Amino acid sequence: ASKNEIELKNLRSQLNPHFLFNSLNSIRALIDIEPRHAKSAVTTLSNLLRKSLVSGKEDLIPLEEELEIVGNYLELEKIRFEERLHIIWELDEQLNSFPVPPFCLQTLAENAVKHGISKQIEGGFIKIKTHREENNKVCISVENTGQLGSTTDTGIGISNTKRRLAIQYNGKADFIIEQLDNSVLSTLKFNTDENN
Repeated sequence: ASKNEIELKNLRSQLNPHFLFNSLNSIRALIDIEPRHAKSAVTTLSNLLRKSLVSGKEDLIPLEEELEIVGNYLELEKIRFEERLHIIWELDEQLNSFPVPPFCLQTLAENAVKHGISKQIEGGFIKIKTHREENNKVCISVENTGQLGSTTDTGIGISNTKRRLAIQYNGKADFIIEQLDNSVLSTLKFNTDENN
């Protein structure tokens, strides 16, 4: 248990700088051409950092808090991509208090931008969805325009997410990434009978 706790702490610490650097790059791109938007983005980043500092110390946080972090992150990216990024939210509010590992959804959203939207000349969409399946599993997904071939190099974020789920849920949470027609769907599934 002690070994797992140390590993979880290390995995969490690797996620924080990952999205911080991406957000700072978004703001840097705005400073000269859109100073007013850059100022707004700094405020958004400040809110995001405040929430992430608190959430990052926890093993689990309410889904609602994770969605706030994702919302701030996507707001920053929306400023950078403008009309090239269309964001869709399909949320089951009854799941707002469901406990999830911090940054698990944010990592998927970041991958959707980095490996999906940024590689599309025309841009595309990111859809965040939360729902409960008939088998009572809680599903949290990110769908984005793009091809799975361009998302296979997902880096440390996805491998961290898989490892964190394995440690915290002992095989009772799944991560699935799949190709749909013209989009990639990443889904976290939690067995509520065991974890809620």
